[in-house]
Amino acid sequence: MSVVNFSQIGEANKPSPSVWADCPNTLLEDLGMGYFGHAEFLAAPTGVLAATLDATMIEFEGGFKLSADTDTVLAMKAAEVGGYLDLEVDGDDNDAAALYSQPIGKIIKGSGHKLWFEARLELGAIGDQGVFVGLVEEAGATLDVVADDAGADGVVTKSLIGFVCDNGDTNAFDIIYRKDAVAVVSVLTDCTNSVAIPLAERLAVTANTEVKLGIRYDGRDRIYFYVNGYKVASKEIDSTFDQTKDMCAIVGIKTGAAAAQSIAVDWIRYGFQTRS
Repeated sequence: MSVVNFSQIGEANKPSPSVWADCPNTLLEDLGMGYFGHAEFLAAPTGVLAATLDATMIEFEGGFKLSADTDTVLAMKAAEVGGYLDLEVDGDDNDAAALYSQPIGKIIKGSGHKLWFEARLELGAIGDQGVFVGLVEEAGATLDVVADDAGADGVVTKSLIGFVCDNGDTNAFDIIYRKDAVAVVSVLTDCTNSVAIPLAERLAVTANTEVKLGIRYDGRDRIYFYVNGYKVASKEIDSTFDQTKDMCAIVGIKTGAAAAQSIAVDWIRYGFQTRS
């Protein structure tokens, strides 16, 4: 008999059991219970947008699409097992790119509708840029999910939940959420250095170093946040969360100053359960 252990962090390069242990994964769609998507970026299209690729025609596993400025370069990171997609935005000011899903569902207190999300990625450099990883309402699921110049709140004035690395602290991810254009709510700053993570496992965000960032909603009243499989924060769903809009999974990057920046994404996964 197997035993589910929600505290397990799992292998560094795999989805975290602490996030996914209670997710039916592909059965969500097989049995008509909801939605599940996983992008591993195997045989992903590569090249320069505008030269060889059309962003509107690109689709990855799990139904992920690309929204990007022209001259964004897609490449496969070398010496990696499986797919590992590198997104490099051009050196123009506020150039951007994002990988996003179609809407998967609403986070509603007491609905019983569970949600899971996790992505493994690395920043190509620590510089003048912004990165957002998490969930955003459909209207914000574009390359502009990160605010221009990655300053102020660092994100678009749409409803969202997730992790942001902005120009306020370029080597840290903060956990935030926003309801419409209301001010961003900070849940936890510098989450990769959280005291919930064993001391030897804490880290500052550095170039070319992978990190897993995850979100889980229990379908009742609480949303949980994870770094490398460790639960670092939780928040009760209340009126400060947007419970009216369907959310999309998204990973996005935008330059601040006119200098090329990049992220490499190992995989992205989401699940949403509409019924049991």
